[in-house]
Amino acid sequence: MSEQDVEMFYKQAMSYLGQGEIDEALEFFDKALKLDDWYLPAWNDKGVAHLEKKDYVQALNCFEKVVLLDPVSSMPLYNKGYVQLILENYSDSIETFDSFLERYQNKDDFYKYALYLKGQAHYNLKEYEQAHETLEEAILQDKTFKEARELIIKVLNEEKKIK
Repeated sequence: MSEQDVEMFYKQAMSYLGQGEIDEALEFFDKALKLDDWYLPAWNDKGVAHLEKKDYVQALNCFEKVVLLDPVSSMPLYNKGYVQLILENYSDSIETFDSFLERYQNKDDFYKYALYLKGQAHYNLKEYEQAHETLEEAILQDKTFKEARELIIKVLNEEKKIK
């Protein structure tokens, strides 16, 4: 089997994923990975498929594999941090988002959402000052960032209770 076969299986998996046929997509991701265990797009998108199924532990395993195989890539870190947040591994999520934010130079939606999700993890840990700072930075990226504005109000209310 060749690299073309790997790509064919990957493209078929992506087609199934795009149609919402997650189990079929996973089957074809596995076929691609059986031929080339280093095929990073398949690992990453297999993680996305597991996210769709709400199989968060499997998704995390896939994203960790991508980070292990390609330690300089930033988007798998974003995905990993997001899953860690879902799994309530808040400290790990913060650390992962810090790594993402250090590497990711585009000040786009992924950047602002990484800040927001990091702020959410701080909030869940009751680290209100850090949450406040992170959410303010997210709002500086986008002054109309509704989710960040709503969460910063919650943070401010918690800070008032403490004082």
